[in-house]
Amino acid sequence: MMAAMSRLALAVPLVLPLLVLSPALPWQDGAPQSPVSGPAEAHAAVSILMSLEELVSASSMVVVATATERESRWETLPGGRRIVTYTKLRVDRTVTGSAPKEVVVRTLGGVVGKIGQQVSGEAAISIGKPSMLFLVEVDQTLVVTGLAQGHYPVVTDAKGVARLASSPDAGTLLPRRGPQIAARELLVGATVDDGSQAVERARRALDGK
Repeated sequence: MMAAMSRLALAVPLVLPLLVLSPALPWQDGAPQSPVSGPAEAHAAVSILMSLEELVSASSMVVVATATERESRWETLPGGRRIVTYTKLRVDRTVTGSAPKEVVVRTLGGVVGKIGQQVSGEAAISIGKPSMLFLVEVDQTLVVTGLAQGHYPVVTDAKGVARLASSPDAGTLLPRRGPQIAARELLVGATVDDGSQAVERARRALDGK
């Protein structure tokens, strides 16, 4: 019980997300666009940077996967009734853990009818594009570990090399204390192979403790 609670705490780090209600918006590049304008401080989630070891430890699996379809709906969550989005992804590569050929991941926010909800700091998964995802099962539902900190879209650089990028809206990330380096510093800009190997090393180190 305590282990499950600890894992859930890491899956959703100290974060103050902004939930925006707005008219339904068109989907651009596979992800909803923000209708909000105004001071940046009012629109940023705040969270503490997580280390790679923390992300890996809190995750049931780490995969490289491509989103193929999604559905948004209203659900009652501990914080109230909100829009959530379920995205189906084809697993292209299992980095750690055991993953099926397809997974369904829930993220906060989305569009239902004429109502849209945007949650700053949440992973923004684009349809048709691969990404590395740290996933954890919470109440029999897969979610992204650490919100946007557990989502790394795969982009191709000028030389045609596939590299990991940061999630589009990570919110405001506060520096972490201690000797461990933040996962984003290790993964953003790394090739998919190098990033996967770093995750595998972290998993082996944790298993050896």
